[in-house]
Amino acid sequence: MPSAGAVCPPIISPLRRHIYGQSTTHIDTSTLIEIVCETPSTKIYFTADGTKPNPFQRTIGGREVTHRYKDPFTLKEGKRTLKAIAVSKDGRESDVNTRTYTVDDVGKINASPIPSSSSEVDNSDFFDTDGWELSDSTLKSGTSSSSKASKGKKGKKQKKSKSPTRTLRSRSRSKSPGRTPKEAWASSSYTPALNSGAFGDQPAPPPIPDGPFNPTNYSGTQINVWGGAPPPFVQGGMPGVVSLGQPGFCNPYTTQYGYLTENMLQNCNPDTKHVTVGDLRQLLRSRQAPPPPAPAVEAPPPPRPERIEVPVYKDPPLNPVSPGGGDYKGNLLHIYAHLIDLANNNKDFRLPISEPKMGKILEAKLMDQQDCYELKIVLAKPGVRRGSIKKPPKIESKPPTPKKEEKKEEKKVEKKEEPKPVKKTPPPEKDPYFAMETENLNQQGTVKAYAKFNAEQDAEVLHGAMKGLGTDEEAIINVLCYRSNTQRQQIVAAYKTMFGKDLSEDLKGDLSGHFLDTMKALIMAPAEYDAYQLRKAMKGLGTDEDVLIEVLCTRSNAQLKEVIRVYKEKFNRDLEKDIISDTSGHFKKLLVSLVQANRSDSNEVDRAKAKQDAKDLYQTGEALAGADELKFDTILFPSEAKWGTDESKFNTILVTRSYPQLRAMFDEYKNISKKDIEEALKSEMSGDILRGMLTVVRCVKHKFNHFARQLQKTMKGIGTDDDTLVRVVVSRCEIDMVQIKEEFQKLAGQTLEQYIADDISGDYRSAILSLVVGGDPPDMSSKSGKGFVEAVKQKTEAQLDEDVKLESEPVQENPTLTPAANFNAEADCEVLRKAMKGFGTDEAAIIKVMGYRSNPQMMEVVKSYKTMFGKDLKSELESETSGGFKTLLAGLCMSPADFDAYNLHKAIKGLGTDEQVLTEIICTRTNKQLIDIKAAYKTNYSKELDADVAGDTSGHYKRILVSCLAANRPEGQEFDRNKARQDAQALYEAGEKKWGTDESRFNVILASRSYPQLRATFQEYAKLANKDIDDTIRSEMSGDLKDSMLAIVRCIRNKAAHFATELHKSMKGLGTNDDTLCRIVVSRAGVDMVQIKQEFQKMFKQTLGMFCADDLSGDYKTLVLALIREETAGGK
Repeated sequence: MPSAGAVCPPIISPLRRHIYGQSTTHIDTSTLIEIVCETPSTKIYFTADGTKPNPFQRTIGGREVTHRYKDPFTLKEGKRTLKAIAVSKDGRESDVNTRTYTVDDVGKINASPIPSSSSEVDNSDFFDTDGWELSDSTLKSGTSSSSKASKGKKGKKQKKSKSPTRTLRSRSRSKSPGRTPKEAWASSSYTPALNSGAFGDQPAPPPIPDGPFNPTNYSGTQINVWGGAPPPFVQGGMPGVVSLGQPGFCNPYTTQYGYLTENMLQNCNPDTKHVTVGDLRQLLRSRQAPPPPAPAVEAPPPPRPERIEVPVYKDPPLNPVSPGGGDYKGNLLHIYAHLIDLANNNKDFRLPISEPKMGKILEAKLMDQQDCYELKIVLAKPGVRRGSIKKPPKIESKPPTPKKEEKKEEKKVEKKEEPKPVKKTPPPEKDPYFAMETENLNQQGTVKAYAKFNAEQDAEVLHGAMKGLGTDEEAIINVLCYRSNTQRQQIVAAYKTMFGKDLSEDLKGDLSGHFLDTMKALIMAPAEYDAYQLRKAMKGLGTDEDVLIEVLCTRSNAQLKEVIRVYKEKFNRDLEKDIISDTSGHFKKLLVSLVQANRSDSNEVDRAKAKQDAKDLYQTGEALAGADELKFDTILFPSEAKWGTDESKFNTILVTRSYPQLRAMFDEYKNISKKDIEEALKSEMSGDILRGMLTVVRCVKHKFNHFARQLQKTMKGIGTDDDTLVRVVVSRCEIDMVQIKEEFQKLAGQTLEQYIADDISGDYRSAILSLVVGGDPPDMSSKSGKGFVEAVKQKTEAQLDEDVKLESEPVQENPTLTPAANFNAEADCEVLRKAMKGFGTDEAAIIKVMGYRSNPQMMEVVKSYKTMFGKDLKSELESETSGGFKTLLAGLCMSPADFDAYNLHKAIKGLGTDEQVLTEIICTRTNKQLIDIKAAYKTNYSKELDADVAGDTSGHYKRILVSCLAANRPEGQEFDRNKARQDAQALYEAGEKKWGTDESRFNVILASRSYPQLRATFQEYAKLANKDIDDTIRSEMSGDLKDSMLAIVRCIRNKAAHFATELHKSMKGLGTNDDTLCRIVVSRAGVDMVQIKQEFQKMFKQTLGMFCADDLSGDYKTLVLALIREETAGGK
């Protein structure tokens, strides 16, 4: 008994009579379980999986574990452990009450036959509802009958039960003769059926009273009592009492209709058999009234309206990924399934697509947009021939600007109107500043809005990257360099709201140099950044004219107006006055003219005016020979009369000169002077005015080419103009960086990425390359680390299973070393023989053959060479070459199994052992590859590989290698989630949970489970240990054992990424590990080098070819670049 003031523990009991000889904990799936507490005003919580109820954390991992008790419920088949706890209003908790039940399936019990009996049961009290208010979901006791029913035989008052079910049970036991039962069916014709039973002479079970409570199944839905079978009826027992365990008695209602529906159907069918819906329909048809007699003269029947049959289509399965691999039908079905799903869920798409009648497909085009696929389909319009209707050009007419007085009147009218509710529109993907470009050109930026953007989450990542000792620069790059400017502004606001700090100040405290400049530039709005650059250029002693030219000479009218406004707002200064005070001469006049932002934005061209302007410009230039530079100003840039310009003569030019008009004028000028406008400017001007005018002319002619020139100039020669590089990359990465990169390659003959990688270094290089390359941000949460742990916690078991299935699908592996067309082994042998014959060696000829033949083709060449010349090609090449070039050529002359066997023998042979080679080969190969390697090792060296490995290694490292060499890992796609939980528990207990580490348990699981099974195990381990398996291995293991286990884990997650990391290690820092580089390039060039290159660029922001070109030289570099198909890579 609880102490005074304590909360009574809840009582768990099944709602049925005790059956003699049967345990009280033995029930079936139809038995209702009730939980009550004698302490008033308490809430009851329970669990059904044996864990302790936690009222304050009911949901774990997205799944409700602790349920709040509302109504009686049923349990599923099997052994079930219930734990219940009661909580008072002031938060006091009772002791936990535990009950374990063995639950039988009621369907299995019902398989026994029903014995016949002639006894009758009086069910009148079960139907007696006098004194009860029956509502839709609960039963309430009336005042008149409750007092009588509450007294026992000795006159003592019983405790009032809080459960309506318990009250109903006690109420039903005190019969009230003289009261008529309340029947479920109003018609009296059904009464005999209730007395005689629905199954022959057996008495019928009592019908369910009208309006009982609805038991809850605690999974979000309500059990429909009327549609489900009532509890089994025990002959001779109490009405409404559940009985289990007695042979011969079972639930007679095996159908889904419920007792009342069953009773109705039995009366409709005199044969008292189970009826189907078809039988019921037939019975209703037979009871219909006879048709009226036919008339003497039959009138012709009215014509029936045509029946339009709508075909019913079966939707194809909605899969996350299409089959691909040449299966065009499967891909089309995939597109169809997702279009149907989009129409079902998107009203804006469903309504427009459902209205028009469309004809056949006239045109279809699939385009790869790098980050997505774009499908364009053109459908015929019935009755209209394509091209027969001329589409009028779209003319964007700007509304006239109202006068100040009109604006005031409009404002007054608007105030009188009732304000309409305005829907909050989501922030635009691009900053409006970027949409203010001078012309609507076909341009594309590399940095785009992140689809899964979450400002608070990104702010949390940035705060974590700068918190404590050290800074995670990679995390900062992966957030700021892969978000649009609009999204970065939201991150800045969220950071200040969440942590009460300015993100810019925190970045200053943790970063430095040009990397800091890049990050600061990214968190500014575009107009703010331009204003900041202008103020910085004119502040203090001296003026940076290059910044003034770049900003003022390349921005549109709208952008310049925005910059002027922000400049005034941020620095409380007038931009025009600052320019006048810091510049002089014609350069000052040029800049002031630009700041007026009065250039025409019209796209129309007047050829006559263009000719006249060209003549004026030519006459001015030739006659004055550079004296009248102001004339160039007035034509190229709208100016004002205060500078002494003849306004009457040049007024029209100042107002109407747009970019298209200027281009036409340049063409006319070239026709007149036989000289390009740039050449004319260079011959007649110099200094800042020349650079300013050239900038405008080049932006008018080809803006992409101008910025490509600027970028080339920043990195050309010795040193780098980092300020200009950061300024151009940050300001153009969201506008037209894709086109700038194309122009850069035309100018320099190399990619912009190669130039940047060669010229700068460190985190600064990584940030700039991220902005230039663009694409999707690295997925930090899907593979490993803390992000993986957090992602696993947020997903349901079904989502985790789907992830395992997706990751376990066969990966398309693309080699770079593919079979050569028009292959001729004998011709290749002649070329190789000639290249090595005589004095010297023709390395280029050797590379041309061996760098472009697949391994099967090379095996034919090796065989033919020995047949034709009686010499071994591998030995000949080794005698004629040296260094890494020789290692590559020798490896290309061997089959994959022979090459791996050769490297393993080389690693074991002699004093010492190269464990890195053993780990790289043994821990990354498939079962078949390992079997082939062991066979080749036995053939070539007459030794057993297992024995040699065991003899040269020791401890747990030896065990993991020998386990892998057994080649017994299952290679199916199946996985068992329960087994994954068991393995995760075993790994946790072997490592994190105990002092020391049980390495053998890690060995057993990592070496003997299939890849899909291990992926599921890693998920369960992350949930259990709150730590990634990769981090656990790093902290619990060391040395070669750690490296081998990490290699296994990383190959399971992403084999291409693992080899990309190894290649980066081989070339990082001073010197190159040529053996590792040659080994990976030769072994993977014919397997998955395309995927390795992709992963390399994602992780290190450079192409593999660029990295190899920087680190290697000579014929060695040439052959490596040929094998990975990066021949164009190289230094400047």
